[in-house]
Amino acid sequence: MGFSRGVNSDDYALRNHALNPLDMGNLKERKFYPKFKATAKNGRLILDDELTFSKYLINFDERELSVVVKLFHKERSRQEEKYYHAVVVRMIADEMAIPDQEAHEMLREMFLREETKTESGLRYTRTVSTTELSDKAYREYWNKCVLWAAQPTGDNGLNPSSGLNLYIPLPNEVDYENW
Repeated sequence: MGFSRGVNSDDYALRNHALNPLDMGNLKERKFYPKFKATAKNGRLILDDELTFSKYLINFDERELSVVVKLFHKERSRQEEKYYHAVVVRMIADEMAIPDQEAHEMLREMFLREETKTESGLRYTRTVSTTELSDKAYREYWNKCVLWAAQPTGDNGLNPSSGLNLYIPLPNEVDYENW
């Protein structure tokens, strides 16, 4: 596999002319860095596509490198982003007669607030950005928004247990390709 998200490294090389970063211009300016998938086992790094990684690494012989290791998580698809913004947020915004961005912020405030503690022990509440969510957490978030919207509006107005009495179709029930 080589690159994350299932991109075939040969296809990548053809589209971008080479895997050689020296031929691609200044990487720092372009902010383009290939990702390689690996697993840690017994304190060692086992690459999924060692050959592609080695070919890429040859371009850096005798140079000092910076290596970043982080847990792999499947990135959410553009389709999930489109569904949330084009369907969930837009339908809620239309129902409330407010701009999409305000509806998005309201949903975040309602469902993505968390109490956090600083290293010195101070507690504070913050609203998590949707960009911080894993693909699974993102799906759970928009599902909460859909379920909330379907709840009847209570006497106390909108809150996490009082919604809009609004049906929002699920991703497989609506076409939102042109958003």
